[in-house]
Amino acid sequence: MIKLSQDSINARAPYPVEPIKHGFTFETIAGIHYEITFEEDQPIGECETYQFIIDKIESERSPHDANVEQTILTILDEFFIENLDVLLYLCDTSDDRQAGRNRLFLTWFKRNASPDRFTIRTADTEVEGMRIYAAIIVENRNPKLQAITEDFDATAEALQKPE
Repeated sequence: MIKLSQDSINARAPYPVEPIKHGFTFETIAGIHYEITFEEDQPIGECETYQFIIDKIESERSPHDANVEQTILTILDEFFIENLDVLLYLCDTSDDRQAGRNRLFLTWFKRNASPDRFTIRTADTEVEGMRIYAAIIVENRNPKLQAITEDFDATAEALQKPE
């Protein structure tokens, strides 16, 4: 299980976070609640892997809020300050808006993260008529970086092959 510093996050994030099981929650100025969690997943490249989950609690559409992006990215930054683990991101498919979620998250990350610091690999495939988007993010200082990216790439390629 990972440990992240709530104090460190709150010193840098626009919205204050509160701890919950496996992560944090925060509320926007518009009253929208988010839960950011890290669930242990299968190792990738023999490295501990955590699925990163962004859950907007209210179902209604929320207004654009740059502070949401910055709060989430601050939590991610804290994850990588404290851990050399792999972060796995899978887009929610519950409402068929996963392509948009994928674009948004990758835009946030690429706009704010140094390519010298991180390696990001993406994959998408169709499973039972549903498009699935995934990404891994690994800090370049991870000594298992090559094994991690090779494992992810091999898995992504295997999922592309028709059954």
